[in-house]
Amino acid sequence: MSGRWKAVGLVVGLLLGACGAPAEPSPGPRPGATAPAEEAAASPSPAPTRTRLPTLTPAPLAFRPQPLPEGFRTGDHWLAVRVVREFAKERTAYTADTYAIWFTDGQRWLGPVPEVGLYITRLERAFWRRAGDGWELCARVAVQPTLGAQEAPMVFCTPAPSGVGPKEASSASPEASPCPDGRSLCVKRSDGSFRSLPLPAELFRPDPSQKIEEISPPEVGTEGVRMEIRYRTTERGGIVETRVWKPVCGARGRWVVLDFAVYRNPWGDAAGGGLEHSELYIADLSAETVRPLGAIEARGQLVDAFRAEGRIPFVRGDERFSMPNHLLPYVEGGCSSDGSFLLFGTGADESGMLGFPLSWVARLEDRVIYPLPGDQARWVEKSP
Repeated sequence: MSGRWKAVGLVVGLLLGACGAPAEPSPGPRPGATAPAEEAAASPSPAPTRTRLPTLTPAPLAFRPQPLPEGFRTGDHWLAVRVVREFAKERTAYTADTYAIWFTDGQRWLGPVPEVGLYITRLERAFWRRAGDGWELCARVAVQPTLGAQEAPMVFCTPAPSGVGPKEASSASPEASPCPDGRSLCVKRSDGSFRSLPLPAELFRPDPSQKIEEISPPEVGTEGVRMEIRYRTTERGGIVETRVWKPVCGARGRWVVLDFAVYRNPWGDAAGGGLEHSELYIADLSAETVRPLGAIEARGQLVDAFRAEGRIPFVRGDERFSMPNHLLPYVEGGCSSDGSFLLFGTGADESGMLGFPLSWVARLEDRVIYPLPGDQARWVEKSP
């Protein structure tokens, strides 16, 4: 009997000792979980219970890119495109919540990187990188982790298909610059001589509906050619119209891409100002012509068709996104390494009411252009 009571006393002692030991600290909230608010001190707190937190998984993409129409592919020249992953839920918000990078040759799309959408403020460059016996497609981006935080550079990569990698440029670009008269394009031949190609006269002709005060001759500078026209609109002032053009890239020894823009700013007591119009022109050295890349109306029809087919992002019920901006084109990524294609963009105006800005790719041989499903794009360059 005495042995039995000794055993019982030992068990009771162990229990009393356990009650006096400090409790193990409970784990804090996991990343991504919200800690419950503390109850008032007077309120009785219920007994703590352990609940299993859900596993955080990436949300499905709100938009997945589709191939460009059959027959249009950029071949060995790959593009990186910043694509909207999720749009802001509020109608008053213009910018998208998060983005992802997709890579494409016009028909195949690889991505997204990263798998979880981030606020990628800028697609800085895209490049090839060795990965074992093959290659990776990589994008260097600037990421803003939270509103107001400092941007951080990051690199995201995805494996390239078997046999796909960087290719050497097949031709040299022509050396082109404005001629001294500011109204012609001078191109250096392989033998060192120059040939000139006049630009359309209407690019330098003043607006006949305005009262002309003064016209300055075209002035050639390091940033291109500038020409100013002063129109008088009031007794004390008017508008200064500045026309600027410059060659931006050459292609296959045959084409030169020109950027032409018109700015209007006040002088005297006039009001308003800013970029009035811009357009891209293609100088065909063989045909000796300088023509716009594509009409505004044609770009607008392409945007409408692509949106109807679900090829470019669109927010249903928001009238701003039913009018994508197909005005104000600007060269975004330049010509491809072999000069067959041109990458350019169309930006939104300051109010953001013209719709979602787009990137475009043009095949210079036949001037066929298509919008890409994103607002920033870069050619994938050869590794440094």
